[in-house]
Amino acid sequence: MTTRITAGAFLVCGNKVLLMKRGLHKKLAPGLWASVGGHLDLCDIKDPRALDFAETCLREVYEETGIEKSEIHRLKLRYITALKKIEEISLIYHYFGEVADELPLQKCDEGEFHWIEKKDILDLPMSAVVKEVLRHWLTTPDSDNIFFVIVNLLENSIFISKM
Repeated sequence: MTTRITAGAFLVCGNKVLLMKRGLHKKLAPGLWASVGGHLDLCDIKDPRALDFAETCLREVYEETGIEKSEIHRLKLRYITALKKIEEISLIYHYFGEVADELPLQKCDEGEFHWIEKKDILDLPMSAVVKEVLRHWLTTPDSDNIFFVIVNLLENSIFISKM
């Protein structure tokens, strides 16, 4: 059994959310819509006492989009998902933040970035995890709670609980 740990951000500008349409060449979720983010590097998990998922998330956002840490406001952890597959458990830390303007975005070999109207988000093809996180967030956008989401693909079940 392997473990994958990732951190991602959904950046909000007015009624739009920044999403990435993952490249078709990607091994994980090709062609599906997702947050901006990525895997924790070995240096991120070397010392668990110093682990800061928000910093990892901000670094990934900058590497992929060119958006600076100083341009992101009110970044907060909203969801932690645990996804059980046959041979892997994935932990995903989902952050939501705000930007003042639809900032210009650099090219990224991970996929293409788009500012998507909130009302259109759930119509896009995305993983069950991303869809459930966004569905829940759209109904509770101003909550200060952190929610734990358990997705068991083997049993086709999803559970959301406030931490």
